[in-house]
This record gives sequence, structure tokens and C-alpha cells, in this order.
Amino acid sequence: MDPKFHFESLTQELESLKNRVRHFIDHRHPPTDGEWKESVLRSMLAQRLPDTVKVGRGFILRRDQPSSQCDVLLYRSDHPIPFCDGDCVFISEDAVLGVIEVKTRLDKDEFRQALGKLADIGAAFTRRGELPILGLFSYEKQGDARKWFSEIIPRICDTSLRKVDLVSVGCDHFAKWWQHDPSTAAPTNTTNRHAYAKWHSYTLRRMAAGYFIANVIDIVTGGLASRNDSIWFPGEGKEEIGQRQIINPEFNPNP
Repeated sequence: MDPKFHFESLTQELESLKNRVRHFIDHRHPPTDGEWKESVLRSMLAQRLPDTVKVGRGFILRRDQPSSQCDVLLYRSDHPIPFCDGDCVFISEDAVLGVIEVKTRLDKDEFRQALGKLADIGAAFTRRGELPILGLFSYEKQGDARKWFSEIIPRICDTSLRKVDLVSVGCDHFAKWWQHDPSTAAPTNTTNRHAYAKWHSYTLRRMAAGYFIANVIDIVTGGLASRNDSIWFPGEGKEEIGQRQIINPEFNPNP
């Protein structure tokens, strides 16, 4: 198996599917086109996640008020669900494993807004010890995503409660939050590892979507994918392909 080819094919598959609805409606109804793109990503995640994780869209219920609408909700299959109709769900905080915002195309201002929405969702969680994975996925971009990563991510995600874990923009640009330094070997007991707390940004030609999907799966399953990294990740990892650290000196890990 060639994981690099698999990542490239995942990106190509998303590219080929993204405009399938637009072909029929010809820009006449953007919401429908956007909903299709969200459903494509949900479907690709659902095909690869174990039965313990379900994929839907909807709202997170809280005592005071519900969250804003979530394009992709990853949630525990063994928790009760207050409401479910197809893939539309209303779930409690303790069931949430991940929230992903999906966009057709982003420019710099839209990137800032989308990232801020995700950070607000994270900050509103009352179960501090069980924060979900937060991810932003955009099929296309208009501008220099690498500059967005370095300028905007540290500014908006300035505390651990507002931390967005994964970002994929277009075919080539990916960013990931690392709690521990990925360049060091991971000991069995991660509690003994020194805090690292940095984002890395990567230029991964036609593989960004594949890395995003694989990392979402790895995180929500507690690292099951990385335990079989020869299957899930290319031997030449993203650290070797190219990286740029994003450092925020004002980041507060304990707000």
C-alpha cells in the first residue's frame, strides 16, 4: 500500500465530487451547493470511522442556548440523542467528539470569520476536560493561506479553549496543533512529555485533504490510526515534506 498515493487520491476524489451539484444548478443556489460539499466530507469520514463514532450535522445543546449550526458533528454512538432526523442531530456536550466547519472557498476575511466561529464553539464548552477536536476545511482559497495561518490562527486561537486543531485550505495547505513536539519520539506515558503547544503549517501538494481526514480519524479514535502509521500516513511524513512553525508568544494554555 502507498499511503502517499492514497492521500493524493482522497484529495482528487474530493475535487471531482465538489462541483457535481453545481454542474446542475449553475451557481443559481449557493446554499444547496454548499450543503453538497459538506455532505461529501461527512460521507468520506463516515466511511472510515469505526461504529463507535457517528457523523452528522446540527447543534450542540447546552443549558442556556444551543451552539451555532455545525456543518460536521462527530459524536459518540453510545450516548442518547435528544433529536435525530437523518443526519441532522441535536446532541449534548458529553456526546461531542469533534466539530468541523466546511467552506467552499475562503479569502482572508472569511478565513478569520470561520476560524472565529469554531473558536467560539470551543470556548463555550462547559466540560473543560473533554474538549472536542475543532477543524476547518475549505475546498478552495483566494489568497495566500500560509500567511493566514501565521497571522490569524495565533491571534484568534489565543487560549486552549479556543484552539482549532486542524485546518485544511485548498489542495495543498494544512495546519495542525501539536501539544507535544512531533520531532521527538513519543514515550508510552505522554504525561511525562514536555508541553510544546505550537501549530505547524505545511505545504503538501495535493495531499492536504488526505492529511486532514487521517488526522481527524486519528484524534477522535484516540490515536488508533497513528499506531498503524505505515497504513495511514506516508513514510515521508509531513515534517520532512515541509513545515513552518507558527508560534504565538501570548498563547495561554491555562486560561
